[in-house]
Amino acid sequence: MPLVRIDIVEGRPRESIAELHRRVALLVAEVLDSPLDRVRTYITEIPASHWGIGGTSADIARADEIEARRAAAGRPDVTGS
Repeated sequence: MPLVRIDIVEGRPRESIAELHRRVALLVAEVLDSPLDRVRTYITEIPASHWGIGGTSADIARADEIEARRAAAGRPDVTGS
């Protein structure tokens, strides 16, 4: 049973995460010649403040990108910034 773990910064729309599950599972099933119903995907959304980029947390290093993603997903800014 293949298991694929993916870590991403939180804030993407639910539809995008569902699509990621679907497409990764299809690819793994094809490449490994495994039945699709045996493929597992596990996506962890990590708060931007817990994700480091070059020694700086992502909530600071990529603030504009994170806010744009949050706005596109229709979520309010919960950081207070």
